[in-house]
Amino acid sequence: AFERLKVLSLRDVETKTTPDFMNMSGLVKLQFLNCAALTTIDESIGKLKNLTHLSIPGCMLLKELPDSICQLSSLEVLNIDGCYKFSSLPERLGELGSLKMLDLTNTSIEKVPDSIGQLINLCVLLMGECERLSRLPDSICRLSSLEMLGLNGCTKLCSIPEGLGDMESLKKIDLSETCIEVIPDSIGRLTNLDKLSLCNSERLRELPASICQLKLLKSLNLSGCHSVCLLPERLGDMEKLEELILDNTRIEVIPDSVGQLKSLCLLSLQGCKLLKALPVSMRQLSSIQQLKMSGTFLMSSENDLPHLAAINITELKNSSSELLDLCDQSHKALEILHLKDAIIEELPDCVGRMENLKELRLECEMLKELPNWIEGYLENLTQLKVRSIHLKALPDCIGSLKQLRELNLKCENLKALPNSIGSLKQMWELELNCVNLEALPDSIGELDNVAFFKIKSAKLKALPNSIALLGSVETLVLHCMSLEAIHVSLGGLKKLLEFEVWSNNLEALPDSIGSLKHIQTLKLKCPNLEALPDSIGELESLGYFEVDSYRLKLLPTSIGLLKRIWFLSLNCINLEDLPNSMERLQSLRNLHLHCDNFAAPPNFIGRLENLWTFSFNSKMLKYLDAAIFESLGRLRRLYLIGCENLEGMLAASIGKTDFARLSSLESLDLKDCKGLEYLPQLPSSLRSLNVSGCTNLRKMSDISNLKTLKNLCLGGCKLLEDVPGLENISTNLEVLELPGPCNFTGCCHFSHDFKNKVFKVCMEYMLSCCSLC
Repeated sequence: AFERLKVLSLRDVETKTTPDFMNMSGLVKLQFLNCAALTTIDESIGKLKNLTHLSIPGCMLLKELPDSICQLSSLEVLNIDGCYKFSSLPERLGELGSLKMLDLTNTSIEKVPDSIGQLINLCVLLMGECERLSRLPDSICRLSSLEMLGLNGCTKLCSIPEGLGDMESLKKIDLSETCIEVIPDSIGRLTNLDKLSLCNSERLRELPASICQLKLLKSLNLSGCHSVCLLPERLGDMEKLEELILDNTRIEVIPDSVGQLKSLCLLSLQGCKLLKALPVSMRQLSSIQQLKMSGTFLMSSENDLPHLAAINITELKNSSSELLDLCDQSHKALEILHLKDAIIEELPDCVGRMENLKELRLECEMLKELPNWIEGYLENLTQLKVRSIHLKALPDCIGSLKQLRELNLKCENLKALPNSIGSLKQMWELELNCVNLEALPDSIGELDNVAFFKIKSAKLKALPNSIALLGSVETLVLHCMSLEAIHVSLGGLKKLLEFEVWSNNLEALPDSIGSLKHIQTLKLKCPNLEALPDSIGELESLGYFEVDSYRLKLLPTSIGLLKRIWFLSLNCINLEDLPNSMERLQSLRNLHLHCDNFAAPPNFIGRLENLWTFSFNSKMLKYLDAAIFESLGRLRRLYLIGCENLEGMLAASIGKTDFARLSSLESLDLKDCKGLEYLPQLPSSLRSLNVSGCTNLRKMSDISNLKTLKNLCLGGCKLLEDVPGLENISTNLEVLELPGPCNFTGCCHFSHDFKNKVFKVCMEYMLSCCSLC
């Protein structure tokens, strides 16, 4: 019945063995995800000649694979990640001639079979965190197609085969946290290698000189290699090197040849306590962007840090103010300065001499103030971002930054802004993430060019009237939970395209909102909003409208005038009714209603002829009258998720009804409709059906007509007696996902025919876990 099934994905199944795969010859992808009790994979898996992907991650009790798995001639991906007790690979592993990826991460393998060298198509081999793996076979060096080798966390691995250099396709090697003491000289033959990580390999003493032959290497990470004292003299020969990370090593000297690394962007020397000076040749590093030196004893003299001619970014983490003097000599070239987690209370004077600085980012929690000397300096600054828990105010001279286009403040103790902020005439983006901000100055209205304005504050109760003067603002986001009112002047924002309000105290909107003729998106997350103004219908450009409110009970009739609206979401659990004028919303394609007082969807729904998606959630919904869907010929997605009291598709007025009239319906989601007992006839257009969590569902209509059904989810339907017609469509299913054993354990009521006819293949092994009569 499942010969054409292509994908079978089973998650958290409590079973010790897989099913017999004899009748699943069409499988291409097979997954057993976190099946914690699984100990045995059936020998019949070797018959799956079309299988390309086999994933069994997280099956913690699985110890081995059957030998028959070596017959999977099409297998390209084998993933055993997280099978902690898995300890033995088949000796004939090398017969998997099509295998491209083998993931053995977090397993207990102690050795790799010699036959692995026959996997000539293998591109990725991952054995990270295999803590019992102590050696690799020499044959591994015959993997001529291998591009990625991951051995990170193999804490018992002490050596690498001498023939490492024979794997000429290798691009990435991760030997982090191993016990390797020596890297083979042959590594110099890996001419395609672009990334080598050896971090925290504490027994590694040195790098071979041959490593300098790696002309394409871009990243070399020796962080935490505490025994490394020397770097190869010809380090500079690695002309493509972009990242050199030497954190917490014992190096005392960096070779002069480092100046030849014309592509070097990142040099990290954090924690190199024995390093006393940097070579003069570093002034030749024309591409350097990040220089990290926290935790060193480098001092601020000319001999310590020669002039870096074209440095663009200096990032100093966990640094003190003295370290900032290290970039003082490069002040004329600096354009971007990012101080992250720097332990400073004030900005050092040297920053003021960075005359070409354009971007300044200060993520310094201890920063208490910005200096007054920024007036007259930093004339080219276009972006200023500040994050601090101690900054309580901005200096008045902030207004002197005439070129500033972006200001981003995340300062929880900032309570006010200076009036001079209105002088920032070039400001384009203003973001204030300041939870204790209490007020905005009237001068905020002088920011003529601001297009994006976002405020996040817990204490801001009102906006100044001058906000109406922001003639260029296109996006206004107010995450102000204490905001009590919005002034009538809001209507003056003639270019506003997007308006979003979050407030616990806002009860009403001004009538002037109707003047926002160009607004396209309106989001109101205001639980105490009691009413919408009639003028809402005047928003002639509105396309996306979202309202979340507990107190809103009625909508104005004028909402029916929103001719361009295509998305409407009303998360208003106490809404009592919807105006019939909404039937005129003929552009509406997506309608989402969460209204607990509705015993049924509104009658006009059937007259919204262009509706594609309808989502309805109500605790009062018990019976769904399918007659209202007669005109919804274009409806593609119907979601009744969480209608926990929905009992069926019977309506008192017309008797038994069904969904079959929805001739274009592709997706039906009835998840967690716990009262639903019967599922009526479904349209043949359906491609996805989800009734998971319908714990009282007992019967379904015949689904033989669902020839295009690709996804079927029945999880949690513990009282389901039959799925008539499933045997007629199973060959068309691509994904049959049944997480858990559908919670059937101990409470199955399946008929004998159902068990033998419907779940002939897949369900047999799951039902073996149940107490069946």
